[in-house]
Order: sequence, then C-alpha cells, then structure tokens
Amino acid sequence: MLVLKKMKSKKLISFFSILSFIVPFITITICYYILINNTSLKTFPFIDGRISISYLGRQELTIEIFKTGMLLFILISFFFYFYISNFFQKNKFENRLKIFGIIANFFLVIYIFTLGNNLEFYKILRKLGIVLYIIAMYINHIYTIKLLKKTKKFRFNNLSLNILITIIIIMTGLIIVGSPWIISTFEYSDQMKNIVEWNYFLLMVSFYVPVSLLFYKLGNLPQLQ
Repeated sequence: MLVLKKMKSKKLISFFSILSFIVPFITITICYYILINNTSLKTFPFIDGRISISYLGRQELTIEIFKTGMLLFILISFFFYFYISNFFQKNKFENRLKIFGIIANFFLVIYIFTLGNNLEFYKILRKLGIVLYIIAMYINHIYTIKLLKKTKKFRFNNLSLNILITIIIIMTGLIIVGSPWIISTFEYSDQMKNIVEWNYFLLMVSFYVPVSLLFYKLGNLPQLQ
C-alpha cells in the first residue's frame, strides 16, 4: 500500500488498468488448462464454441479459482474506475465513471455468486447478471473513449485511441450477432453464443491494455505532469 501511495495518479491508472487485463486473462487461462488436462475435453472455445465461460468456471476443479480470480478482478476494477474518474475530474471533465463502474461490477458480483447453483431462479439471475454486465461494460468503454478523446493530453498517442475504437467496433458487431440469445423464445445455437461470449470477453479485457499504455506514457511526459 505504501508503494501505491507514492505512485502518481497516472501511473496508478496504468497499473490498475493492466491488472484489469492480466488478472481475468490468467484466471481464465489457468481454469482452461486445468479442465483440458483433467478431462477428455479438447476445445479451443474462441473458435469452436464447445464450452462457455460459465461452464469453464463452474466445474468442481475450477470454480474456486475462477470465483477468486473474478472477485480480485472486481476489486481491481473498483480502483481503476476510482482513479480514472478522479483524473478526469482534475482535468475539469465531470464524469460518472465511478457510478458506472460500481453498477457494472454489481452485475458481475451477481453472476459470480450465482455461478454453480443449478436452481432455475439462480440460472435466471445468473443470465440477467451477465447480460447486464456486458451492456454496462460496453457503455463504460465507450464513455471512457469519449473522455479520452476530449482530453488534449492524449492526442500524442492516436494509435492507442484508434485501437480502442477498433475494439469497440468489433464488440458492437459481437453484441449484434449475440443479441438474439437474450430472447428466450429465439432458437440460438449454444455454439455460436459461446464463440461470441469468448471473443467478447477477450476484447473487453484487452481494452485495458491500450488504456494502460496511454496513462503510462502520459506519466513519463514531464511537460504534462
């Protein structure tokens, strides 16, 4: 904690942003290899969609690791939204990133705590939680880009901003393709739903990498301190 107190806000945002990518990515990767190495299942779900993230996370061998990693991600996400919101406020950009971050993580908490419970009520709650989380994070990412583009300090790195915009465009396409799954009466392939889910997850957490680079480079520019 002493180290964090000594870090400037820009470096803190960069730090928590890269952790927001690393922690969920490593969590999913560990659970994936545990499942693959201890069962006869052979899959690369980003392409074949044979399993969902929920299936991966609720198995007896993986559920504790998955929940622990995701809860750690939620904690990191709170810090990220707290510091980035303060940064924009200090630069005279009033924003609601703290509120939006809390709302998104609340939905993720619902999903995490209902994972592994097969009662119909919890299945509905789990589906509702993850759908609302997906929507909330989509809105948060767009809102973050909007604030970054308004801030003149980030015009030195158009490449990172363009990467963020590209990520959002692809996420939009995946949401359009996957949206029929939300309607229970609509027959939607589980395989297609899983492919959309895995790739959306990868894009959602990858969003934090360019953000981390933006703030890291900003913190290294003396004239912008």
